[in-house]
Amino acid sequence: MKFRVNLVSFFIKLNENLIFYRKLKSFYIKLFEKEELKTVVDVGVNKGQSIQFFKKINKGVKIIGFEPNKRLFKHIKKRKYKNCDIYNLGCSSINGNLNFSENILSESSTFEKVNSSSEWLKKKEKILGVSKKNMIVDKYETPVIRLTDFLNTHYKNEKIDIVKVDVEGHEYSVLQGLFPLKNQVKYIQIEEHEDDLYLNNKDEIKKLLLNYGFEVLNKVKHGFGEIYDVIYKNKKL
Repeated sequence: MKFRVNLVSFFIKLNENLIFYRKLKSFYIKLFEKEELKTVVDVGVNKGQSIQFFKKINKGVKIIGFEPNKRLFKHIKKRKYKNCDIYNLGCSSINGNLNFSENILSESSTFEKVNSSSEWLKKKEKILGVSKKNMIVDKYETPVIRLTDFLNTHYKNEKIDIVKVDVEGHEYSVLQGLFPLKNQVKYIQIEEHEDDLYLNNKDEIKKLLLNYGFEVLNKVKHGFGEIYDVIYKNKKL
């Protein structure tokens, strides 16, 4: 079972690098053609995929990263990425603690409740060869922060180019904790599911971002499933 899960994870990474990250890289290279990408807030570091990606745009970019998964956090710290501050914290709409579900496929770990009757979940069962009741390998309480408070306290004068959010259905809560902005943020990159795995609140996300002066700039499809990353631009900057 472990071998099969690792194999699926490997092919996901390969697929993402060949399709998703290639398109995203082309977009960001053009976007930062006349200005340097200096600072990225990475919400949902996972195995460091986005760190490696943004380092390809600018190897000197500063990363402020958050990863609630205890095992993955230890893995990331061992990599000793330069100019990266990584915190074993989740991001949400509150400062406190939330229950975190660690999935057998680390990319699917989440704070959110999964729709048990989801068609996408049934597909994942077949692909992984694991029943849905065995997909969660651990559950534990983990500290979470509101980004606006944390950044204002620890990075008060930091101008942020990109806030990237990939948190498996918890994106709306993260954005609720990001606003009102106390730091300057140019772009927000947020993962959007168009499947039935989680409560779909993409309309609320768009409304929230529009209310705070952000507009859709681009939408990049992942290489599998109905999953996209939507990039929003701060209209004031």
